[in-house]
Amino acid sequence: MKSLLITLDYELFGDGSGSVFKHIVDPTNTIIEVAERYGAKITVFFEVVEYWRLKQEWESGNHMGYKHNPVEAMEQQLIGLIKRGHDVQLHLHPQWVNARWKDDKWIVDLDNWRLSDFNSPTITLKQLIADGKRAIEEIIRVENPDYECNVLRAGGYNAQPSKEIVELMREFDMKADSSVVPGAVEQGSLSQYDYRISPLDMGVWNVNDVLERPSDEPSEIKEFPVVAFPVIRLLKFMSITRIKSIFANRKSAQASFSAKTTDSYGNGDFINKISFFFKKEYQTWDYCLFTKWMHRYFLSKISRQKERDTFVVIGHPKSLVSTKSLDYLFRKTIGRMNYRTISEML
Repeated sequence: MKSLLITLDYELFGDGSGSVFKHIVDPTNTIIEVAERYGAKITVFFEVVEYWRLKQEWESGNHMGYKHNPVEAMEQQLIGLIKRGHDVQLHLHPQWVNARWKDDKWIVDLDNWRLSDFNSPTITLKQLIADGKRAIEEIIRVENPDYECNVLRAGGYNAQPSKEIVELMREFDMKADSSVVPGAVEQGSLSQYDYRISPLDMGVWNVNDVLERPSDEPSEIKEFPVVAFPVIRLLKFMSITRIKSIFANRKSAQASFSAKTTDSYGNGDFINKISFFFKKEYQTWDYCLFTKWMHRYFLSKISRQKERDTFVVIGHPKSLVSTKSLDYLFRKTIGRMNYRTISEML
């Protein structure tokens, strides 16, 4: 039986906007409620850098407009998830490292968007991964003293070039990564990667020197790639769920579109922006945004992959506007696929 690994990126919007309660804590509760209805466990990738920045501001006396402590809310939710058998692992968006609170909003560091080429005078990539791993373990070990943070996901899938990341994972005894999206390519002003060299028909592979290319040799590090299939962009936007999400988060959606249609040199003319919608891209299996039609399309695709037996799907609580399609996914997979966390697969 094939395994379905449901993952959740536990984070605010990449530009620093959003509310911890409205866009993380509350929708995560909703997603977990649906998952547990079907006996599913979820791997939660906790974005730890924004957590640090929020904690620093709160403890300095700046409550950022919150009536209740958002840091405590996140910590208690993560501990509660561990109690109920879910998994919590490391997610890193480095634009938060030097983020600052100004004029009642967060200003993130767009020059440090990618984990793969992270460069900051205040902290090294080695320190960032080590401190992130340690911070999560300190939270979770309150509940489970034996807990180990040993899985990584780079923010925005920006794990390429990945050689240094792999070396550091080995140094800190981390066992798996889930940043690669086979077939996907992004060369915008922020995200930059090319995973067309990664196999489309493997659900997990051994990692030697880089994450995106499988090794024939046994390895202590595994890659659990995120499922993706080619979809015309216009089709993925033609759904009530997607439109609701865009309107609910207009500022973030606009910034994301601008980054995708503007290259690293700042070029992005009108023709490029229009043609963007009519090109195919490798779309991740985003269960918070997918319609029933998209779920059916992806389910039909995986049914044809006879050799592959592991499929990683991804969701973002900030994008959740309806649970109907999520419920549909479980109804179509329960009894047909095993729901597993990444830690259970190691």
